[in-house]
Amino acid sequence: MQTVVHVTHEAIDKIGGIGAVLHGLFTSRVYLDQISRNILVGPFWPTDASGESRLGSDGEVLYSSLDSLFRSPLAARFREIEQTYSVGIVYGRRKFVEKATGVISTPEVLLFDVSHFDARKLGEFKYELWKRFGLDSSKYDHVYDYEQYMRLAKPAIAALHALGATASLAEPCVIISHEYMGMPTALAAILEGEGANFRTIFHAHEVA
Repeated sequence: MQTVVHVTHEAIDKIGGIGAVLHGLFTSRVYLDQISRNILVGPFWPTDASGESRLGSDGEVLYSSLDSLFRSPLAARFREIEQTYSVGIVYGRRKFVEKATGVISTPEVLLFDVSHFDARKLGEFKYELWKRFGLDSSKYDHVYDYEQYMRLAKPAIAALHALGATASLAEPCVIISHEYMGMPTALAAILEGEGANFRTIFHAHEVA
């Protein structure tokens, strides 16, 4: 089963072009015939709705430690990840509908509350990125947009393993970084090594 992970800031709300691209993919019969499992990954925004509406009006919340909802059989695994990285996790599904064609799909959604994070683990991750890729995070630590996607990366990879996204022996789990936001997660996947069964793609929606 081919799994594709889309890391984006538009996992819930369509803000601009990326949201439009995602809607087009998830309601394309050609795409869905090839990609049987899609997972949206992004940060949780404090202004997002709460409880049953956490994943939008057409969403289904299966796990949310922020709302004491524990319907997923992976609740214990998610809780371990939250405790390891000091983050919060929201997991469930969203519905995408194309009225003109009647195509419907329900990709999974993983949101992370990274307003708090284990500082030691974050420092270790940034050090590994510097050693392997020459990425000097000290230049960007003051930019919260950079910081939140750094915090997102490691727990996202752990959650993808928990979801069995890398379990297929026939197909790798493909992580698509939509613009720069998903790059830390893609690099974290590369750090896992070949045995982790990841493939990474950078999708530049705009050349800036």
